[in-house]
This record gives sequence, C-alpha cells and structure tokens, in this order.
Amino acid sequence: MYRLFYDFKTNGDVLFLVYEPETEPDTIKEGNNVTGLFKEGRFIGANFFQIGEVVKLKTSGMIVTPDDALIDVLNTILKQNGLPELPYCRDSGYKVAKIVALEEHPLDEKAQIVTLSLGERQIETFSRYPNLEVGKNVVVALDGTIKFDGTTFHASIIRNIHHDADIASGKELHLNEDYKNAFVVEGEKEGNDFFLASF
Repeated sequence: MYRLFYDFKTNGDVLFLVYEPETEPDTIKEGNNVTGLFKEGRFIGANFFQIGEVVKLKTSGMIVTPDDALIDVLNTILKQNGLPELPYCRDSGYKVAKIVALEEHPLDEKAQIVTLSLGERQIETFSRYPNLEVGKNVVVALDGTIKFDGTTFHASIIRNIHHDADIASGKELHLNEDYKNAFVVEGEKEGNDFFLASF
C-alpha cells in the first residue's frame, strides 16, 4: 500500500508518495523535479516537485483514492527518471465492518471487545466509542493501512485481546468533526472497501 499527500499551504507545490511512513531512507535518487527515496535498495517513496505544472490537485492532505489518470501522470514521471512505477489504487485499507458481538473488556471498564464481520471472515478489536451496537456497520482500518495522520495501523494483541482493526471516527476519516463516536455506515455491504466500493 502507498499513499499520496499534498498540501500546498503547508508544503508548497510538492506531492509526497509514501510506501513506508515509519521508515527513514538511507539513499536518495535525484531526478527531474522528483526525488526517489530508498531503504536498503527498497523503494519507499518519492517527492514530486512543481507537480502543479503537470496536474492540478484540488485536495489538501492525504489522497485516499487517487484516480488512474493521476497515477498515469506520476508513472510517466517515475519512468522518465528510472524510478519504480505505481500500481493503480484498488484498496484503501478502510473496510466496512458489521458489529456482530460486544463484550465487556475485562481490564478496561470504558472499553468493549468488538467482534466484526467482514463478510467472509470475522475479526476482533476493542474500542471505547459509546455508540457501538450489534448490527451497526462501522469503518475500520485493517493491518498495514496508512491512516490520514500518516501513521500505519498494525494489528496486535494488547492485554490478551486481539486488535485486528482500528474503528474510525468521522474526524479520523476527514468526513466530519465528531471524534467521540465511531462513524456509522448505512447502505454499504460488510467487507466493502469504504472508499473504493465501486471496484
């Protein structure tokens, strides 16, 4: 998974491509208005300078679902500079999940253990959101998902409880300002990619 970030007000006319946000590069390859970033020979990102001269970007922040036309433009630049090309984006990492069970957390009275269905499989996590109900659909980030704040969610086991997914609020998804409640989805099938449901 990779992410694209663009914020003209903060960073100027630079588009950032990130594969591994937690990894520092040890090698930099300078090109024509692009810099490739590598770690032990592995391509981990790139910075595209003066990107507004070749494509107009109206977004600010993370581009969750870059369209194929944008990827084609970036791949032309990458190829011209001898850098690896990008696959088209077909997975945002954010899935629609149905709450199928809720249990009290044995070590945290404010949290619940949440069993979620992704359609073909079930996963487990825990959450302090107060609006969780069996039967509701929520949006979750799965293992390896690069989130809007630039961090990567890693599945883990915390206090003997599986943390397979991170339930998202509307604020985390940049859809509203509500950070106290899970973002509830209606009319979406469990297991669907929340941002790329049409694929």
